[in-house]
Amino acid sequence: MENAVDALKMAFAIFVLIMALSLAIYMFTQARETADIVLRSSDITEFMDYTELEDITEGTTIINSERIVGLETIIPTLYKYYKENYTVIFRYNNNDGENSYIPLYETQTNIKLWSGYGTEDAYINRYYDDDYDTRVCAFDVDEETRRHEPWTGGTDYYKQNLDMFLSGGIYTYPDGSGNSYDYGKIIGKGGFVEKFKEYQFRESLGEYTYNSVSSDDVAGATDVKGKTKRVIIYTLINE
Repeated sequence: MENAVDALKMAFAIFVLIMALSLAIYMFTQARETADIVLRSSDITEFMDYTELEDITEGTTIINSERIVGLETIIPTLYKYYKENYTVIFRYNNNDGENSYIPLYETQTNIKLWSGYGTEDAYINRYYDDDYDTRVCAFDVDEETRRHEPWTGGTDYYKQNLDMFLSGGIYTYPDGSGNSYDYGKIIGKGGFVEKFKEYQFRESLGEYTYNSVSSDDVAGATDVKGKTKRVIIYTLINE
């Protein structure tokens, strides 16, 4: 009899343990789902439909929905471009009513060392008339890598460069060469923040298509596959 009671107690204890574990798993799942919902709701692109418009380059897709923003929105966006691998472009409307691109800085890298220089696969500056124009109007990991910018070696370098760009400081090459980008001289004292702190921008979201080449070692063939990339465009509002 005593053994039967002990067995019942043990069975009850196991039942309670299973219930507790089930409840804990359920609560963890609910918490994760809630976190995912909050994260998605904070992503302004989550519920937007893309529609074709002619912009930037052929094949670019820009959504209809736009909003007016200031630096309080732009700065956090910039600090995510190298983590989430999207493009951030700055432009303005010129006197002809057309969009022109704001030169944020001029690259100091050697043009002849740009990826594919002198070939059909060469990196080119697609925002200006001259393919090898050194002016830069966008933040884009792929483009910066192909230009061999000094901060493309690690995420810490990207952040350090942005810190200096925004504040007007000096970003020193991490390779020990002593070369640097003096954003105080390039953009002006106080950097990007000081120059545009009183301005507003029209934010447009979308994506563009670019080609990615992959080789089939077995067949010896090469396929060109289209890839899409998110793009955020900030157009300066003329006062």
